[in-house]
Amino acid sequence: MVCLLRQKFPPFFREPACIILLIFNCLLIFTCLLFVNGRTATAADIKENPEEISWHISALTVTFDNIRNLYIAEDEVVIIGGKTRLEADYVEFSNQTKDAFAQGNVVLISGKDSIACDAMHINLTTELGTINKGTIFIQENNFYIHGENIRKTGKFSYSADTGSITSCPGDSPDWKITGRNIKVTVEGYGTASHTVLWAKKMPAAYSPFLIFPVQTKRQSGLLVPKISSSDRKGMEIEQPLFLALSRNVDATLYADYMSERGTKIGAEFRYILDDTSKGTLFLDALEDERTDDGTDNTADYSFSTTPQRTNTDRFWFRMKHNQELANGFTAKLDIDFVSDEDYLLEFRDGFTGHTATTKIFENQFGRSLDEYDDTIRKSSLNVNKSWSFYTLNLDALWYDNITARRTDIDDTTLQTLPGVEFNVSKHGIGSSSVYYSLDTEFRSFYRQDTTAVRVNGQRADIYPKLYLPMTLGRYFNFEPWVGVRQTLWYTDNFTDINGDSDSLRTRLMADVGAQLSTKFMKIYSPGLGFADKIKHEILPQLEYAFIPKVTQDDLPSFDSLDRIEEQHLVTWSLTQNFISRTSKLTSTGEKTFTYRDMAWVKIFQSYDIKKVADNDPRPFSDISMETEFAVSNCLILDMDMDWSPYDNQFNAFNIGNTLEDNRGDRLKVEYRYARDLSESLYSHVDIRLTDELSTYGSIEKNLKDDKMVETQVGFVLTKACWTFNLHFSESSGENSIAFLINLHGIGELGTK
Repeated sequence: MVCLLRQKFPPFFREPACIILLIFNCLLIFTCLLFVNGRTATAADIKENPEEISWHISALTVTFDNIRNLYIAEDEVVIIGGKTRLEADYVEFSNQTKDAFAQGNVVLISGKDSIACDAMHINLTTELGTINKGTIFIQENNFYIHGENIRKTGKFSYSADTGSITSCPGDSPDWKITGRNIKVTVEGYGTASHTVLWAKKMPAAYSPFLIFPVQTKRQSGLLVPKISSSDRKGMEIEQPLFLALSRNVDATLYADYMSERGTKIGAEFRYILDDTSKGTLFLDALEDERTDDGTDNTADYSFSTTPQRTNTDRFWFRMKHNQELANGFTAKLDIDFVSDEDYLLEFRDGFTGHTATTKIFENQFGRSLDEYDDTIRKSSLNVNKSWSFYTLNLDALWYDNITARRTDIDDTTLQTLPGVEFNVSKHGIGSSSVYYSLDTEFRSFYRQDTTAVRVNGQRADIYPKLYLPMTLGRYFNFEPWVGVRQTLWYTDNFTDINGDSDSLRTRLMADVGAQLSTKFMKIYSPGLGFADKIKHEILPQLEYAFIPKVTQDDLPSFDSLDRIEEQHLVTWSLTQNFISRTSKLTSTGEKTFTYRDMAWVKIFQSYDIKKVADNDPRPFSDISMETEFAVSNCLILDMDMDWSPYDNQFNAFNIGNTLEDNRGDRLKVEYRYARDLSESLYSHVDIRLTDELSTYGSIEKNLKDDKMVETQVGFVLTKACWTFNLHFSESSGENSIAFLINLHGIGELGTK
């Protein structure tokens, strides 16, 4: 049983209630006099002032003491006023002052907090009083405060000379913290002095002073710090401070002290403007006490894969913002700017590291960051509007070449400022059977430093296509198409291979093609729990595409659109789709259906007629396969591969899968292979050994160089009110071991 302490009582405002109340009180006194001698009492409503709460008393025995002006209730006593409820074996209650003395199995319930005790003096209106041998339970935090003599100093505050705090239920908790001068304010903090942490009945740690959060709502305050140690940074303490600035704006400040490097200051700022407009930005800054002066003594303060780091001013600014604009336009802003190539290699982990920041951006915006080891960082601004068949995109892309910026070499990185695209998706022309699509774009290209080949300029491209879909017989679909592409360039200081320096260049190209396809379909009733029906579709397709040879050596080259190769291909493909249907009855008895794409597999290969004409002995392309497999939430698989029919081996093989069950076991594997280029493996596994004990491990390895990127293994013991995590990792030749104890309701304590 528990007693709750916070409620707002609804007032009474109508004067006629006074007359009713007077009559009711007379009847109440008369009823009490009838049952003075131990007879069962009826319920009694007590109210003297119409603007005060009405109190209802029920008990096996209720009497009224005229001398002390008290109601005395015994056995199964329940007093209810508004949302406040007092239960006890014996209660003395003054209807004038609203003071109550309760004894024996006392429970006071008001809101979500509660008090259970042996005896209590309490004013039910102000909720001030004293509690003898009581337990305060804060439900939102699952938090218990025990004390011999507890003072209730307000509706949401308590104090005790001695007592204990824990989040474990029962008389013998797994852990508790005892202390003196305990003060607790709900939606604030608790403090205690001379505190001792107990593991069962064994003292484990002592602290002269303790402060802990007692908050159920978003509120400013210190968060749990992170403590670690490493050869590069020394002893490290990272302390976050959360600031609830308003309902839609908050921030977190970070002070990251490193004994070998100095103090890194960080800030995270979050805001929500409306349902679709929001933003998050991070800024870190460090005055580094160590640089790489080129000697062996300072080599550890730089990385072998990057240029020598000589700067002490180090920072990283990144942000993402979504904005709803007028007339249906939306905007997305991404910024990523870092001081040096080593920064993200060195600060990959931590509260504001690359790993944590990437996860936050992916969860909040669905957009990621460049990889931590990329030395060219992308920033962009996109403005978009979509109609039924039309889309308009305006882009500005900026690639920051960190190495060129820091080493003062020529920066020929290609920027797009701006780019405009207007596209029309495939749809019919009036009532005819002809369809069309349109892709258009304009881009302005800029380089900070130019060369004879790498120049600045603008490019406009328009590419309409016409389609004529038709059926052949009953089973086949045939769709020929033709496209025309017109491209124009305007460049500065460009001279082609013929010595021509004209600023304006043009290219006109045409391409034709056709598709022949059919579909086979069958519906199964598997009789399995995850689906009522499964539809299996098989879509064989044959495609022909032809692009004539066009001389393009005299054109500038900004990206792949500037060089479109001659093409004469026949491509076959086989696609299989698996779609499940489940049904359920609504509360009104109506049947509803849910459809889900369970899996799709596509296999395809091309035959190059141009290579046959050129006597190339390998006219066939690799056999490629792409697949996504998601029978249920337990198994998700995506894979793509390229198999050489001539070498009988994979030229590329990429697979990623996540397998998990209802117990909490989980396996994630990502394997990436590109023949003669790269090969890597990442795997993470979580295994639930028992209901309380689980283990996890991960491995990331560069298989091509036979180098381990990172290895981690750990165990987690989860109890009702605490968690223990033992963790070992090896990364970049540095080993670390850590244990972390999470006392639920208090925070994390640990070392590394």
